[in-house]
Amino acid sequence: MKKTAFILAFLLIVMPTLASAHTQLESSTPESGQVVKEELSELVLNFGGEIESLSTLTLVKDGKEVPLKSVEPNGTQLIGTIESPLDNGTYTIQWKIVGEDGHVITGDIPFSVQMEQAVEELETEEPSTEEPTKTEDTNPEGEDEVKREDTADQNLSNNQKSGPSFISIVIPAIVILLLGIGMFMLFGRKK
Repeated sequence: MKKTAFILAFLLIVMPTLASAHTQLESSTPESGQVVKEELSELVLNFGGEIESLSTLTLVKDGKEVPLKSVEPNGTQLIGTIESPLDNGTYTIQWKIVGEDGHVITGDIPFSVQMEQAVEELETEEPSTEEPTKTEDTNPEGEDEVKREDTADQNLSNNQKSGPSFISIVIPAIVILLLGIGMFMLFGRKK
């Protein structure tokens, strides 16, 4: 009976610690490295588990925060509503969530905006009667997107900056060590 109770207590203490997983980012709109060519009204981050109400995100362009109308955690989603249309350029969504297990997890999602409206407006404002001169295109359109995708792939591992905390490693290790010593003492005497 003592053996069964001891093994049951051991499993009840150790298994939840081993099974606790951190909430991870599963997908986002826009995605990491995406080139947005249409107007964006909200930023949506989807996580693998429930997130707490303290979770937040900020939108940054050129080191400056872009104001958002609202940021709302909703179940497994974190939704940021954009206040005004985004200008062309490179942006980063900096998110920080608190998972169900209480761990704080942060990450970055880089993306860029390339709206064609600005180009059309310039062309209509300044009609040109001269023939356009040919210039060499040193950076074909496809090359720029490929470089951004490669950079995004390289940064994917850096986007989620979470890891096990010191306490979450040390406490289970001590518990396992103490249980091992207890089992040795309990079963070692009878031999």
